[in-house]
Amino acid sequence: MATRWLVPLAIAALVAGCGRDRESARTPPATAAPPAAEATYVGASRCAECHAAEAAAWRGSHHDRAMEEANESSVLGDFRDATFRHGGVTTTFSRRDSKYVVRTDGPDGALHDYQVAYTFGVDPLQQYLIAFPGGRYQALGIAWDSRPRQQGGQRWFHLYPEHPPQPGDPLHWTGIDQTWNHMCAECHSTNLRKGYRASEDRYETTWSELDVACEACHGPGSAHVAWAAAASRGGAPSTGGSQGLVVQLHDRALDGWQMDPATGTVRRTAPPPSRVELETCARCHSRRSLLDERYVNGRPLLDTHRPALLDQGLYFADGQIRDEVYEYGSFLESRMHAAGVTCSDCHDPHSLKLLAAGDALCERCHTADRFGV
Repeated sequence: MATRWLVPLAIAALVAGCGRDRESARTPPATAAPPAAEATYVGASRCAECHAAEAAAWRGSHHDRAMEEANESSVLGDFRDATFRHGGVTTTFSRRDSKYVVRTDGPDGALHDYQVAYTFGVDPLQQYLIAFPGGRYQALGIAWDSRPRQQGGQRWFHLYPEHPPQPGDPLHWTGIDQTWNHMCAECHSTNLRKGYRASEDRYETTWSELDVACEACHGPGSAHVAWAAAASRGGAPSTGGSQGLVVQLHDRALDGWQMDPATGTVRRTAPPPSRVELETCARCHSRRSLLDERYVNGRPLLDTHRPALLDQGLYFADGQIRDEVYEYGSFLESRMHAAGVTCSDCHDPHSLKLLAAGDALCERCHTADRFGV
């Protein structure tokens, strides 16, 4: 795997144009009010009572493991008194009872012991979050390469291998540009509210679930749970076909496609899909900056986010993504998007796995005798 896939999450958010909270404490632009009967979050365990297959596919996925408390089941890195030397600093990773401890350079440049609070991501790398004053969590500048050893993984590496930032630099792991609350948090938890208090320069960040769970995409589920409970009693209320869901997301597979023998490629036989699925995914799978924290599931992405343009440094010259999983900008430029393809035509939205392996995925839409190599 090319090393470009190991670019840290913090850098990706930075170059997308995320603003610094203390420099942007102005009143955010207004958005349209949510529905009058505002739904609340119920949690993935409640969803799983009726949607067991979807919950089983989601468990263990990258969304499920997007952020976890640091413990034996979540930490992948070597904390057996392992050392990593880089930029004149020797960092030590160790265990103290059930705690995971990192001894490394702090904001004053001296070595200090820090307890890992959370793991962040799982593949191809895992970062570690450390609690700091003011409600902040800082992403450590040394990450664990979680790929198999034969692929070059199972090792500690620095996110800035050539020029490690020094204490006082915003890009140093203790600096503002590595602060989880405003750089990374939105896309790794469900119903996250940054809770920045500008007058005190501190955070009171909250979430409904620590990871990316059902309601991160489907929206708060209380009205749907109420609908399902009434339906089980034979008295489901009228919801205009929405079943109480804040946003309708369907597992479309290849509905509405038909093979064209003349071209060897499928063509749409139904109206193009709505923007909802694509923009639900784009909220986190895009280079973008946050304009307004008051995101409402199902509303247009541009209400609250500003996608980055295909700028040099963010994309390759042909428009492909340069790193991470920010496909949205590139996908909008593709012939597949123009033809009406959307995310769930290739990906299972719960397990996040491809619907087929290798060429078999492409052959769902393109004949092998015409396009096969």
